[in-house]
Amino acid sequence: MSKRFKRLAGFILALTLMTTSLIGCTGSAEESQAATITPEVMLVDNGVSVEERADRPMRILLINDDGFDAMGCQMLFDDLKAEGFDVWMVAPIENQSGTGTSIKWNKEAHELVEYGDNKYAFEGTPTDCFKVAVNYIMPEKPDLVVSGVNDGPNFGEVQFNSGTVGGAARAVRHGYPAIAASLSYLGGPDLESFMEPAVAFTVDMVKKLNDEWKAGNMLMPLGTGVSINYPAVPYEEIQGVKFIENEEVYTDFQNYAYDEEKGGIFNSMEMEKFQSQIADPEVETDLSEAMRGFVTMTVIDANWNAEQEKVDYMQSVLGELEAKN
Repeated sequence: MSKRFKRLAGFILALTLMTTSLIGCTGSAEESQAATITPEVMLVDNGVSVEERADRPMRILLINDDGFDAMGCQMLFDDLKAEGFDVWMVAPIENQSGTGTSIKWNKEAHELVEYGDNKYAFEGTPTDCFKVAVNYIMPEKPDLVVSGVNDGPNFGEVQFNSGTVGGAARAVRHGYPAIAASLSYLGGPDLESFMEPAVAFTVDMVKKLNDEWKAGNMLMPLGTGVSINYPAVPYEEIQGVKFIENEEVYTDFQNYAYDEEKGGIFNSMEMEKFQSQIADPEVETDLSEAMRGFVTMTVIDANWNAEQEKVDYMQSVLGELEAKN
């Protein structure tokens, strides 16, 4: 476990206790007290007074990478609106899966389509949608950013190229608490039946955070987000909620290979490597646990700085380099 993750232990514990009620997990008060850890995190007010929080609903910005018409984002918008939240959607005009945290540099003006009811489609990536929302579209800043619900998993190395996680990470980097919500769906005819509980879980998570916000507490520590993967399995097969770090090992599931029949180089998914990790009981990563039926929660901070011991080592190797004349 990294030092950075340990520093978030208090926050993880608190959020774990909040989420135990989402799918029926329970624990005794004695167990909770025994597990109490003093948090070493920086909690910062988002500038909204307790009085203002009492007078208005929490303001939420929805983005995604599957595109404006995607089922997950549209369902989430409707369900959050039904709960009374002030919801805004700014989603890509076209599917932007795999764009990570990238932005588009258009020579021509970006297209913006307004659909009414605070719904917009924008010509850009999830990060573009976030940035145009907070800097141009929304008259007031959001209290929370939610990216998704994505109709596919975002765990392991996939998070590097995920537009869903990338958009949330960019929001976190700009100081907004964010959720990246994904359904661990690998295809088939039952997308809607699996998407509904994933959306409902995300709504329940937002409601728990809203309780904290209404009470005058922080949604999350400064510079923090949560990436969740909801299993695409029947309810009775869900194993529970598990907080777990993003897989650190490079597993090389996604690769490129020459296809003789198609006559070209294509991106491919090596399912044998994928399935072998899931089948190995010694392996416990966000990928393996999500595919074993757990709702996985990975706390992210969008921080690209290495731990100090790694910095010290590299400085000992390269520290004597000098600029060239």
